[in-house]
Amino acid sequence: MIERKEITNRRFMTGFELEHSSAAVKVGEGTLDSFSLPSVEFDLYYDSTMPVLHDLYIVEDGEGYDYRLLVTYLGGDILAFYDQDGKLFHRLMTVKTMPDGSYTGDFVYIEPRVIEVIDDGKVESRSETSESRGA
Repeated sequence: MIERKEITNRRFMTGFELEHSSAAVKVGEGTLDSFSLPSVEFDLYYDSTMPVLHDLYIVEDGEGYDYRLLVTYLGGDILAFYDQDGKLFHRLMTVKTMPDGSYTGDFVYIEPRVIEVIDDGKVESRSETSESRGA
């Protein structure tokens, strides 16, 4: 099972529908910061002795955004980390497959940040403040 998580940012996503099975993951096309990204699909790898981590990143390159998929076999002291070209912008998802054939993960969707404007009814200008002090 892959859990959907939502975060907010000034650069947000639209689209990116997620479909997954124990064999593969597909992320539909979408837009990020008004830049279109195509759909992407990848197979899930399983190992009979160790967990396998599948990290799908969104990176910034000279043209806009692109995907990078890193697959890490988690045996012993091996750590998963991003070491590819392009400036890392967002970890879109992580899927961990287990030797018993199960899988878990998360899909991190970026919603638009909403800025609340609080109107407390008070209007005060610099000149009003100066006049009230007898200036």
